Amino acid sequence: MAANALMSCGMAAAAVRPSVLSSSKSRFAASIPMATSGGATTSRFTMSAEWMPGEPRPPYLDGSAPGDFGFDPLGLGEVPANLERYKESELIHCRWAMLAVPGILVPEALGLGNWVKAQEWAALPGGQATYLGNPVPWGTLPTILAIEFLAIAFVEQQRSMEKDPEKKKYPGGAFDPLGYSKDPKKLQELKVKEIKNALLAFVGFCIQQTAYPGTGPLENLATHLADPWHNNIGDVLIPK
Repeated sequence: MAANALMSCGMAAAAVRPSVLSSSKSRFAASIPMATSGGATTSRFTMSAEWMPGEPRPPYLDGSAPGDFGFDPLGLGEVPANLERYKESELIHCRWAMLAVPGILVPEALGLGNWVKAQEWAALPGGQATYLGNPVPWGTLPTILAIEFLAIAFVEQQRSMEKDPEKKKYPGGAFDPLGYSKDPKKLQELKVKEIKNALLAFVGFCIQQTAYPGTGPLENLATHLADPWHNNIGDVLIPK
């Protein structure tokens, strides 16, 4: 009887195994019958998660938001108003991170130094800002700070006037000159791609600067390609 019970459990596990691999989101939601000595099924063992097997999905994360895999281990989104604000802030910060990628790579590729050294002028008395090697008009630190403060304040004030949370995150119109939002199905797909690429840019930036502070990504790449066996992530994980 014990052997039959173990075999039954093994067959049930094998039956649900394909569902684990069939989803690109790694969703595991299966019930495994537990047989007793009498052959009756008395209980079920259920797991349902997307970002961590065995971790239950929070009830306030229903999967409707782009890139929602149920990840909120600190419970920051329990309050609905906070959750909406976090979604908006995440998109804004991630879009800045994506814009920073060409802003970091292009000057370094043109031989104009890396982005870390590009800001050193601000620490010098009377320092003059440059862009792609050319002096910036009114390029003193106080003037640039004042211009940025006024520009960002105006943009944020205009954005705060929009009461529709979806339009605040995805305004469309002039911000969608190619008309990607006209196809609702395609738009949902692009929203997921946006958040994935945005988080990749954000996390990649943090890791690169934590591992090799003061250097540019292209400099790191060239160093790695010159000697990949010795210049790699192992130097960070296992310092010499």
